[in-house]
Amino acid sequence: MPVPDPMQHELEDLEQKLSSAREAATAPGATEKDKADLKLIEQAYLAAEQKARRAPDSGSDHQPTDPKKKLDKKLDDALKGTFPGSDPISFVEAAPVKEEDHSLPDIKLAEQQAPGKTKAARKSK
Repeated sequence: MPVPDPMQHELEDLEQKLSSAREAATAPGATEKDKADLKLIEQAYLAAEQKARRAPDSGSDHQPTDPKKKLDKKLDDALKGTFPGSDPISFVEAAPVKEEDHSLPDIKLAEQQAPGKTKAARKSK
């Protein structure tokens, strides 16, 4: 798979930085910072290599020239990237407490903990 020119340039730049960082980290007076910098540059280089391998061929994914088609393609790509957008909306609500439900243990406990709230709720219904 051919690598696009800017990607190749980035890889070459990172190779030079990596070489320089290796020299600095293996030098006799190397500090912990030099070694940490080497690790960071190695990670950046590996990430750039993976990015280059995943880059699509220039001919296989042509960009439309028409502005409307460009916008449609961007919207389609964004939609595919976020699908499914969210979970379905839930319309379930708690059922109101009926008079005969006041004998249930949970309702009794709620009335004991907040006596004013449940009486007011009963009056409003």
